[in-house]
Amino acid sequence: MSYLKLEQDDEISIVTLNRPEKHNAFNLELLIGLDELFKQLRREKTRLVIITGAGEKSFCSGVDLKAVADFPNHSAARDFALQLEETMSTVLQFSKPVIAAMNGHAFGGGYGLASSADVRILKTGSKIGFPAVRLGAILPVGCTLRLTHICGTGLARELLLTGRVLSSAEALHYGLVNALAEDSQVLPKALELAAEILKGTDLALEFTKQVVNQTLIKEIQASKLHAAENFAWLAMTSDWKERMQKAAGD
Repeated sequence: MSYLKLEQDDEISIVTLNRPEKHNAFNLELLIGLDELFKQLRREKTRLVIITGAGEKSFCSGVDLKAVADFPNHSAARDFALQLEETMSTVLQFSKPVIAAMNGHAFGGGYGLASSADVRILKTGSKIGFPAVRLGAILPVGCTLRLTHICGTGLARELLLTGRVLSSAEALHYGLVNALAEDSQVLPKALELAAEILKGTDLALEFTKQVVNQTLIKEIQASKLHAAENFAWLAMTSDWKERMQKAAGD
């Protein structure tokens, strides 16, 4: 859990992605730690979780490109993809409400994590984008399906195929986030929203989440193994390695 910070009171847990020098990008250790932490919180009395990022620039830039630029073999690439899916599915299926307090930019899997939350608040002036295809990669299936459920198939296709970057105003307009907040107000806005959510009872909140997410969860489960194989196949190509290494060095 060296890449994560946890702050708690009687009702709310705040989980902070803590790799600010890497824009809070995912490596395998962070993904495993986040998965285990949410499974731990599921057993605790906390009523709601807020996810945010350390630093002032990024909520999460997605996968750490250096961590995926040169997998030793197909199995290692596949295992990484499956762990990414597992972690985000753990967040999506978490029984208690989750708010993403997006204190900066969110790219690729970074927005994928935010899309696993129930509500998203974005810092004004931040950007959201999906650059996977420009790197010769694909977005994890869970991220893709959640994006489609949030903004619709037409817009999701455009964003995924072009890699176009959205401003915070566009992200709000298209429904990728629920609200914007100025720099220092992202977490206070999340806490304000948390207070409104927690006026409901825990069981009612849990059952509501189950109903809303049940179709999406089934779609992700049905596709994740095939998508992980595609990820692994791409990761073994020379084009992947060249593009990832170049991007990681920028």
